[in-house]
Amino acid sequence: MELQVKPLAQSLTKFGLTEYESMVYLTLIRHGRSTIKEIAAKSMVPRTKIYTVLKNLEKRRLVTFVPGKVLTAKALPPENSLLAPIKNLEQDLKTMKKTITELRRIQESVSVADKLEKKEYWVTRSQEETVKRIYEILTNTSEEVLLVLNHEGLDVIFASFFEMLNEMTRNQIEVKILINPSKQDCETLRRFSDLFKIKYLPFSPRVNFMLGDGKDLLVFKRIPLLDNKGTTLVAEYYNGGNICEYLKEYTRGVEWSTAKDFQAVHPIIENGWFSEELLANPKFNQASPYFYLYLLETLSTKSNEKFAHALSEIGKKTIDAMKKTSMANFHPPLHQSLKLLSSLVLLYEGVEWRFTYDEPLNLITSEVTGNLSPAFKAAADQKFPVPPMIWGFIFFGLLDIFGFDCTVMDSKYNPENFWLIQYQLASKPSEHMPAESEEALQKMT
Repeated sequence: MELQVKPLAQSLTKFGLTEYESMVYLTLIRHGRSTIKEIAAKSMVPRTKIYTVLKNLEKRRLVTFVPGKVLTAKALPPENSLLAPIKNLEQDLKTMKKTITELRRIQESVSVADKLEKKEYWVTRSQEETVKRIYEILTNTSEEVLLVLNHEGLDVIFASFFEMLNEMTRNQIEVKILINPSKQDCETLRRFSDLFKIKYLPFSPRVNFMLGDGKDLLVFKRIPLLDNKGTTLVAEYYNGGNICEYLKEYTRGVEWSTAKDFQAVHPIIENGWFSEELLANPKFNQASPYFYLYLLETLSTKSNEKFAHALSEIGKKTIDAMKKTSMANFHPPLHQSLKLLSSLVLLYEGVEWRFTYDEPLNLITSEVTGNLSPAFKAAADQKFPVPPMIWGFIFFGLLDIFGFDCTVMDSKYNPENFWLIQYQLASKPSEHMPAESEEALQKMT
């Protein structure tokens, strides 16, 4: 048998064929209908063994005998018999992966006491950590991974996980991508396997998220570094909880209602039949800063000297709502909660709101930078104590929960998108602290 055929013969043994059976079957595949004498000459299998080997191959539906004066045989297509063990192996592999995932979850549930091992929620600004967590979620997914992406999110996934996702689809793990693609994105999406389910969204999500098996959620976004010499990824991770269930049901509704099959809209995008702006212009399902500017104006007009108290009350209610939906849970000390607040603002608003807390002086210096809308300048001009975002209310709510009143000592807005605010903190007298604030602080500590 020729040298180049031997690797094929060795591969066939993995399907349960003996060496002689592999060599005889390959001979019939390559040379077609043959007699026992011809098979023996071409396969290098002893002639006395040929008939027994052919009968075994016949039982496996790989060979059939042809009636005639001289006994001949011909090969049948390999799909008749060889695909069955592959399907069995694929099913076994899927079951094994699912078993590993379940064992890992059982192990984590047992080790609840070890907080270093069980991470149910965290925020990171490290690209390396974000990519690592995406890899872990994909590795632990056994049934379905859902990706809701914008252009930057697609670049991240394609650059680092293209081959891994293709392999997952081959292992019968469902991969769904929901995206509002540009013409440039179409080139990338075409390279994914036909086994992917790619849906066109009529809006561009502001942040990207991935959901593994409906339980592991990662929200991520690319941002520029402070020195403008590169970018990094900021990410927020959740494990389980109501928010995962909500997103699973919400995206399922979007998929069936407004999302379209990518193959159907692909020609429209690629040929420019609709304008790029119409197809790809982001339509964020979030309240504009102008909404919060209007809310601040209304509160300041109606509450007058109780303005700060109104902000605190809204902030505390918002924090309570966040806790109920498995969102971020703020923990003492105060500077750690401020650090978490800063990361969440960056992730969801694309705005840097950094805090420096001088505990001995009870002084907080906040710096708001980034691509700020005119609503921020309007808020600064009207001497409002917080930026026009929901996170401004949360800031006041946090201070109230930690037992502080807050006074703005200085506020300076630079035309180049920089707003500095300094707050002087004063401890609230315990006898005047609202009961709900005291209870919240006790829970946190």
